[in-house]
Amino acid sequence: MINQYDACLKCNLCELHCPVFRVTPAFPGPKNGGPGIERLRAAGKAVDETGLDLCLGCRTCEVVCPSGLSPAKLVHQPKIDKVRLRGLPAREWLLAHTNLLGEVAVRLPGVTNGSLGLKPVRIMMEKALRIDRRRPMPRYARGTFRSWFARRPSPWRERPAPNGQVVYFHGCSTNYMLPEVGRQTVAVLEHNGFEVILPPQRCCGLPLMGNGEIDEARRWAAYNVAQLRPYAEKGIPIIFTSTSCSLTVKQEYAHLLGVDGAEAVSPLCYDLFEFLAQLHDDGRLRLDFRPSPQVLPYHQPCHQRVQGIGTPAVRLLRLIPGVESWNMDAGCCGASGTHGFKREKYDISMAVGEPLRAALVASGAARGVSDCEACRWQMEHLTGMPAVHPITVLWEAYGLG
Repeated sequence: MINQYDACLKCNLCELHCPVFRVTPAFPGPKNGGPGIERLRAAGKAVDETGLDLCLGCRTCEVVCPSGLSPAKLVHQPKIDKVRLRGLPAREWLLAHTNLLGEVAVRLPGVTNGSLGLKPVRIMMEKALRIDRRRPMPRYARGTFRSWFARRPSPWRERPAPNGQVVYFHGCSTNYMLPEVGRQTVAVLEHNGFEVILPPQRCCGLPLMGNGEIDEARRWAAYNVAQLRPYAEKGIPIIFTSTSCSLTVKQEYAHLLGVDGAEAVSPLCYDLFEFLAQLHDDGRLRLDFRPSPQVLPYHQPCHQRVQGIGTPAVRLLRLIPGVESWNMDAGCCGASGTHGFKREKYDISMAVGEPLRAALVASGAARGVSDCEACRWQMEHLTGMPAVHPITVLWEAYGLG
């Protein structure tokens, strides 16, 4: 039987494109840290796992591998084994349970945001939890997106929506920190004749997976699949505004976590702009955009690139009269969700993001655009330039504000 690591050709393409390997010798690289270590372990030899935790999980190595391997998953396996043996450390537990913290924070956003902005609090967090004081903490909203959705009137309650229904998987950041992304998404979908359904949902599980807690992630995934599957079986599209959430539900639920029923859900999952681009190709997207002369440099998230759907946001933004938009193709932003908050990884995160910073500055734009919330936070941190989800630009152009 041929093991997965035997498919590695040792061509070094993964290391050539690895954003972490480029900036620090402390990371052994996806080839040596993945297939290389697996070969040694299979031969019964001692292995050095030092530096493997520096992997961003961007999966660029998977995109470029000519053998179809995912070296990042092999690199990540020792972390999973360690967590199963010892459990999640306190810092990783806090960073991985975004939804639990969010439920508390949105009830007292002023206190939460104010406290997390205080220098003494950040110093204490750095000393006690090794969360870097230089990394800005996301700001929590006053109330959740779900609470707004529950009390708003839908234009399609009294009659069927002309284009049918869509299910919206909003994710943790939209629910607790960026409800405006959810509100704008609902407005644009309704403007295009869809009724938006919001089923019960938990965190997609990616923060847990990224920190090595694969078993709890599987339980959360099973819950989400149970909520989404009835809609998928009816052929109702499932829409995501976070590319990390969409990648997780589309691919990881079935292939990595092995959740029953995930195969039925995956084909109905769409990144929001992937879905809107298909509408445009079918001649069903409304094009009543107001002219909006502006320059919008776009950063493609790594977790969208892995999905192989191109850059649909750039395609649609260019439909707006006066908009100049392009994919900066600047590589990984370096944030990688919870990764960039960790003290020992902050400097590497910033070094990885340097090409993106340079591209944003060179654009001369007033704001940047990206589908991923962590990417947008990193863009703002790198440059001080505001960064928005592309749905914000579409929402403005439709005149829905």
